[in-house]
Amino acid sequence: MRSSINHRGHLPLLCSARELSFRLLTQSWTLTRILSPGTGKTVTIVEAIRQVHDSNVSTRILACAPSNSAADQIAEKLAAAGLTPRQLFRMYAPSRYKDQASDKLQDYVRLTLDGHFTVPELDALKRYRVVVATCVAASMLAGVGVPRGHYSHVFIDEAGQATEPEAFISIKTLADPGTNVVLSGDPKQLGPIIRSGIARELGLEKSYLDRLMEREAYDIVAGHART
Repeated sequence: MRSSINHRGHLPLLCSARELSFRLLTQSWTLTRILSPGTGKTVTIVEAIRQVHDSNVSTRILACAPSNSAADQIAEKLAAAGLTPRQLFRMYAPSRYKDQASDKLQDYVRLTLDGHFTVPELDALKRYRVVVATCVAASMLAGVGVPRGHYSHVFIDEAGQATEPEAFISIKTLADPGTNVVLSGDPKQLGPIIRSGIARELGLEKSYLDRLMEREAYDIVAGHART
């Protein structure tokens, strides 16, 4: 796995979850790039989330992915790692019905009386140490009043497959200068699927991760992965 980090540090080319977790506890902005399919990107991100969670009781983590299946995978692995329903909340869009949720996550959701997903009251929502959602569903957090900077860490898994507007939902609405932001993905794999020809012409086929990786600051040789 290869990784790069900007602003206040430089990750070695071989990056373990422990190294990533250490950097996340000591820096205010992180970009992580983990390449090659089958190299355990999601496993590394889940382990980093778990270690950040266990290392400091004051951390609050938002983990996002472009699809519900990818978000479910993160939440299921965190639940299997020992996070309880009091610590972990899998937030689904209210348009989805309870039968569309993973069976392994039934204890980690909130439902209305008619079986649709919802979120708890703001005070209860803010007590969760880890919230997992799709990139788009993450917009609900700001909508119900979660303040910018509440989450100390924002992880976006499969960031190479998310459109740039999708990736920016959680960053622009919830991150502040003290938030650690992690993008994990492979810009060389399948990018965002854009069906609109106009949108493609305007560049929306390029992910935020891919665009950042084209900048000199993230060139492993020329930029030393620093700004």
